[in-house]
Amino acid sequence: MTANYAVAPGAYLEEWLEEQGLSQQAVAEMLGSSRKQVNEIINGHAPISSETAMRLERVVGIPAATWLKYEAIYRSDRARLADSESLAEHLDEIHPDAVAFLRKIGATKATKAKPGFLVGDFLAFHRCGTWDAYVNQSDATRKGDYALAALKEAGTEPDRTLLTCWLRAGELTEEFEQGRGYTFDPKALRSVVPELRNRVASPDADMLNDVHELLASVGVVFLVLPPPRNLPLRGITRWIDKKVPVIQQTGRWVRDGFVIWALFHELGHVLNDPRGEMHLEFTTEKKRTSAAERGANAFALETLLSGREVTDFSGLSRSGDIVAKSKEIGIAPGLAVYLMHRKRLLDYKYGNKLFVSLEGTFQLR
Repeated sequence: MTANYAVAPGAYLEEWLEEQGLSQQAVAEMLGSSRKQVNEIINGHAPISSETAMRLERVVGIPAATWLKYEAIYRSDRARLADSESLAEHLDEIHPDAVAFLRKIGATKATKAKPGFLVGDFLAFHRCGTWDAYVNQSDATRKGDYALAALKEAGTEPDRTLLTCWLRAGELTEEFEQGRGYTFDPKALRSVVPELRNRVASPDADMLNDVHELLASVGVVFLVLPPPRNLPLRGITRWIDKKVPVIQQTGRWVRDGFVIWALFHELGHVLNDPRGEMHLEFTTEKKRTSAAERGANAFALETLLSGREVTDFSGLSRSGDIVAKSKEIGIAPGLAVYLMHRKRLLDYKYGNKLFVSLEGTFQLR
């Protein structure tokens, strides 16, 4: 980590004076300058000019270029420390879980003991030079987002720093970088949806990678990135330059039903909403209030249930019966349980053994 102090070049001159047993007045006479100027140089109050550097070279023996280097480093360090002090004022605006997330992925080693460095690392991670630039950038990213508008109506909103850290981390993945070269084909995506549906009906350790490859073949980025704690999202739809859709999931609860639902919900946004809009899939039903969210839900239900209704599962509570009905419809039992829980057709304490854990399969190959 960068040192939190600045060494004036005059410190080297003062050290030389002590070694030589000379006074400031004596050195001033040797340099052809005033004692005041020497004193100000030693205390870092006056800069070492090119002319002074050449005089110091002749008197002290240290090259002029070295003195000027010392001066440049000193001025740079002072500016950095002043900047750090200013940045420290924004420490409380960064959610503690965002800090933990950045530390976990190696984006910072700073702690609250050095708040300016911590805020500086946060801004560097987001490629922003100032806190205002970060706020403006995050506001622009979320502008016009239906999901966020709906969430504001509900009286809550995801913490800005948690959301942007997760979004930025997604941009740094290999999957996102590869997506920059994709050509999105919406007609091809519609044609591959039935194949996607069939694949997720049998969840296993290879499912996420197979989904990734199928979507990549039609120009859609798919990635699963565990989020910071307390970010209330299952997934998000956004676009690279309004050309390439990105479906980024959090993998909440690492169970197949949640992941499958979020995937097809986001596919509804990709296929039916205007390009360039960002849509978030939240973790609680009451927050899905916008027209775009309702449309994405309708697409997911129609596609996954092939026109059937969730109420077809009404009255079922035994695992064997749920599995049989799921097989009849052609969906994973874990998805059926998720939908039954969601529609309050099954108490949350039942059916959980039918979920397939996807833990450990989030890193796409």
